[in-house]
Amino acid sequence: MRFIDIILDVESISLVKDNRPMVKRAINATLQRVHQAHNFPYYLQDKGVIQTTAEYTDGTVTAVNGDATITGILTAFTSAMAGRKFRKGGETAFYRIKSVTSGTELELETPYYGTTDATGETFSIFKDEFRLAPDVDQYKFLRQIENGEILFSTHPANFDSAYPAPSFMGNPNIEVMVGTQMDTYDTGSVSGSSGSKTLTGVGTGWTSVEGLGQGSQLTIGDYVYMVKSVDSDTQITLYDKLAQAVTAGTSYSILLNNLRVQLLNIPDEAKNLYYRYFRIPQPLVNDYDIPDMPMGWDWILPYGALSQMFLQKGDLSKSYQITEARFLAELDKMKLKVGSFTPDRIYHKKPMQRRRNVSLGQEPSGYRWYYCG
Repeated sequence: MRFIDIILDVESISLVKDNRPMVKRAINATLQRVHQAHNFPYYLQDKGVIQTTAEYTDGTVTAVNGDATITGILTAFTSAMAGRKFRKGGETAFYRIKSVTSGTELELETPYYGTTDATGETFSIFKDEFRLAPDVDQYKFLRQIENGEILFSTHPANFDSAYPAPSFMGNPNIEVMVGTQMDTYDTGSVSGSSGSKTLTGVGTGWTSVEGLGQGSQLTIGDYVYMVKSVDSDTQITLYDKLAQAVTAGTSYSILLNNLRVQLLNIPDEAKNLYYRYFRIPQPLVNDYDIPDMPMGWDWILPYGALSQMFLQKGDLSKSYQITEARFLAELDKMKLKVGSFTPDRIYHKKPMQRRRNVSLGQEPSGYRWYYCG
């Protein structure tokens, strides 16, 4: 069933003819309700990868108490270090890096409150928090392929109680969910033709942006688009068409509010960590889009959408007693049919055992033995 078919069905039954944006929102909201109702195997993915980063310790630094500027000596700081953590010498405290001014200077998010040194000191720049894919709804175990290990997952409160200032470096063996962070990426500029789904960038470097991918939100002026794929450093494909032409040199912003995990031991070298996850379904945007749900069950979407439309019209009897009840009933059937990873196997007893059960009143008297071959 195509998106336009569902739209027309909902409009025809609800008699809502002049508010298609509301109808579309109701249908997409119903798709989300289906996804949220159960961990359907259909949405399970095994393509999640976290790429850890090597610790950086080259050169020395000078830090002044109360100052957020860190000056490097024989260092090669890069813009990629923004967002990582900085720790000087053998101190316990760490600081987040706000920005990198040059190869020998960086700015911390908060002032440095350690000991002021007259000469250069050793330091460590490390990364122990990582964004997951933007379409992750729930992730499962993180695992190291090289060492054949599953990372132990713990609650943030337990993690902070046990490791208030994490400092152990090495192969990660503990992971903790640390929520989201409203980061943005706006390097470079973009352009595109009206009606096109392709956005071209200049100086954007999109393939190296952690957490950018399918499901990321991209804003140009007053318009918000959803990223379908990152094709190269300078090309992105969107789900929907550009509402108007984007002239060369136009600024943009990408929201990176992905789920994040923190690792311990703190990675000291580049490695890949893999994870399975339940993904968020792709939205219905274009008229000929097919609902992203188990095949053969898209016909239940109109019932959920109609429930919302009748509710908006104030017709509670049709909303709750008819369409909503039908939607929930069919959703329960869907859970039973396609909600398990493997179908349940039913092993029937042998005929003589079934005959014994009939004599004991444990089988209906109308039972036909030839059904149990």
